Amino acid sequence: MEWTWEYHDAFSLLSWLVVMATAAFILDDLFIDVVAVVRRLKPQRIGHSALLTMKSLKQKHIAIMIANWKEADVIGPMIRGNVQGIEYQNYKFFLGVYPNDIATWEEASKLERLFPDRVVVVVNTQAGPTSKGQMLNEIARQIIQSEKVTGQTMDLFLLQDSEDVLHPHAFTLMNYHSREADFIQIPVFSFDVPKSSLVGGIYIDEFSEAHTKDLLVRQELGAAIPSAGVGTCMSRNLVTGMMARQNGQLLKEDTLTEDYHLGIIAKPMGFKSRFVCAELEKPDGQKEFIATREYFPSDFMASVRQKSRWTLGIAYQGFHNLQWGGTLVDRYFLLRDRKGPANSILVLLSILVLLGMFALRLQGETMPSLLQSPFFVALLSFNAVAMGIRILQRMRAVIRVNDFSQALMVPVRWVLANVVNLLAALKAHRMFKQSQKTGERPVWIKTEHKMPAHFGVEGGAQ
Repeated sequence: MEWTWEYHDAFSLLSWLVVMATAAFILDDLFIDVVAVVRRLKPQRIGHSALLTMKSLKQKHIAIMIANWKEADVIGPMIRGNVQGIEYQNYKFFLGVYPNDIATWEEASKLERLFPDRVVVVVNTQAGPTSKGQMLNEIARQIIQSEKVTGQTMDLFLLQDSEDVLHPHAFTLMNYHSREADFIQIPVFSFDVPKSSLVGGIYIDEFSEAHTKDLLVRQELGAAIPSAGVGTCMSRNLVTGMMARQNGQLLKEDTLTEDYHLGIIAKPMGFKSRFVCAELEKPDGQKEFIATREYFPSDFMASVRQKSRWTLGIAYQGFHNLQWGGTLVDRYFLLRDRKGPANSILVLLSILVLLGMFALRLQGETMPSLLQSPFFVALLSFNAVAMGIRILQRMRAVIRVNDFSQALMVPVRWVLANVVNLLAALKAHRMFKQSQKTGERPVWIKTEHKMPAHFGVEGGAQ
């Protein structure tokens, strides 16, 4: 079949638009890479003496808030394992449960009896599921109300999930930095997964790069630091300030990424934020990140559901709630945060363009003249080289957090990640349109969780 001039022109125009848009998106990512290199940004090292200095400080009282919905299978090992491992004294876990989630409520109550000085069960006044933000707000309110009875004031409030494994010195690190910052975020990484788990490996790649480079650049340039939802520490002043501003709500309840929203608005409210990416140097010379670790979805559709929630909350609800506030730098990073759906569409169009070019070659057709211009070829070559650099940058981050063998899987998982992100963007768009049409808030999208096999098991390895 021969192409008409109309098809040639339309295909040429589409190809040019896609190639130029791709170049713009890649330049955006390369800018982050360049800043990281020029400013020599990297995780800070904490040696034995520095750790001892941190431990010598007076320990603030920490409240760890965990929202639960059908987490009976993981909350027990999570609490037992972390209580055994945490090297800090003044902390309590506040486990939020729903009155109609009997299994989780019963498991949480067992933990409260087992660790009376470490665990407090908070029963939501509403049946579940509501939203994660609503549950966390309920926990925060009940903590503050209970202080009048117990006489114990909480100084720091942490956001964690029911499947998190906390580093033994995470609280010590947060306690140290809370002297100067009201909002502290530490890295979040995926546990190592088998190479065959391509979907689970996507999270290794993305979080390794985001939390050892991207957030460091964000901080270096003075932009607001978003919460990752876990590993987030807030001062009492921030918590009470947010509640005063938002009619008693610490977190917005009408968004699926209440944590992201919290971090973004903390800066314009005058609270100092800090991303603390630190590696602990052990006596044997080994290094490990002081971070929260967890397993992420390894099932394809489960990953699509989870990422659709993130996309809906950040790109759609985030724009609706936050608009384009802040400094020029803040706006730039808001744009980066929200470009996910556009990037997914661009990936789809890029595939169509490449297939079109391949079809032309296969049929022996002459490539349209506009696509033979030196500038177009140069732009196409730039995109290919720059994409290779981007993949190498991600591989470097994975080596730093995991190992070289995982880094070798990055190119394959990069392709799969684009497919997942595309489907997640389409699902997020449908969800947003549906919520606009019905006026109903999207409810808590449940992700199935799991813990490391021996974590929190009596006599098991930690």
